[in-house]
Amino acid sequence: MNGKMRATGVTKWTERAAVAACALILASCQFQPLYSSDSGTLAVSNRTLSTLSVAEVDGRAAQQVRNHLIFLLSGGATPANPSHEVRLRITTNSRVSAARVANAESNQLGNTAGSVEINASYEIYDTRTHELVRRGSRIASAAYDKTSQSFASERAERDAENRAAREVAELLRLAIAADLTSG
Repeated sequence: MNGKMRATGVTKWTERAAVAACALILASCQFQPLYSSDSGTLAVSNRTLSTLSVAEVDGRAAQQVRNHLIFLLSGGATPANPSHEVRLRITTNSRVSAARVANAESNQLGNTAGSVEINASYEIYDTRTHELVRRGSRIASAAYDKTSQSFASERAERDAENRAAREVAELLRLAIAADLTSG
């Protein structure tokens, strides 16, 4: 009976040591959420992001990216005194990724798949010093069905472009937030 009590005591001591080791490991963790502080309030990064201005762009896809990015950064508000300016360069590439198959009965072209790719490069400038702070690029793509109906195909391509623009704007927001919090 004495040996059984000694084994139980060793097991409990081992369990307590394991719990204490886990607690020490977790206490030494340096994790900090990107978009909030450890107290649960808004972090500096969200306030910083809302003070960014986004420069004007040309082209429909570029305007879509810019509009979504402004909304993601500040909810659509224009900052009175921006701390930084983000300059965007947007390129789009639309391509058909499957071979067209002709319908033998009607001699019409059949459905194919297409994709729209948006490449967005950005530069962040300090508005006081006009110096380049960071730069980077992100790519997003969206697929669509291309049919023999021209209007439906054009609309599907435009919808894919809109989806890719939203996606790349979200990627840009994450990249810009990381750039400004790290440096």
